[in-house]
Amino acid sequence: MKTFRDSFEENYMAYEEPCNNKKGFRIRYEYVGPWYGYKLSVEEKQRYKRIFAGMCILSTLFYVLAAFRKCELNYSSYPVLFTGLAMAAFLFEWFGIVKFVFSGEKITVEGFKEINGILTIVPYLNTVLLWGAAISCIYIMIKNQSYSGMITVPVFYLLAGVCSGLIGFFYKVLPYEKIKNHALDDNSKKRIHM
Repeated sequence: MKTFRDSFEENYMAYEEPCNNKKGFRIRYEYVGPWYGYKLSVEEKQRYKRIFAGMCILSTLFYVLAAFRKCELNYSSYPVLFTGLAMAAFLFEWFGIVKFVFSGEKITVEGFKEINGILTIVPYLNTVLLWGAAISCIYIMIKNQSYSGMITVPVFYLLAGVCSGLIGFFYKVLPYEKIKNHALDDNSKKRIHM
């Protein structure tokens, strides 16, 4: 497995750049690795960014409406376990969505691997956790034969899971491509070998 240093040395090149200091130059690193981009028009990419952000907001809202409801379902061990793990998954999901939303036309290898890794796995994992919370809530309701005022909790967990699952589904169908980096074609820069 490549370390961060190996990856950095493979994808970045050091150059001397003129500067008004004692040496007369400074070292600047330029990205020379391949770029990644989504094969979408600007309008399509903006639409997907809005869809992902909206689904993540909806999912979080449904989760909050269910998790902060004061009832015995949210104090029982199994729903608490599932919702606690789902909260951690939400943090990763939000991180991936924010990275995707603020990504430009070209994305570095590390950035793309990060976005792709998060958005292909975490939304589905979050869906499973949220549905696990909903099923455990329904089980407790049936076991205790108590339904009054608590049915909204598992429904909101199910809806939150659906929204997270839609993020994973829509991301999975996005086409992407590897783009050649032309930074190495510029011979005017004095390259430094370290």
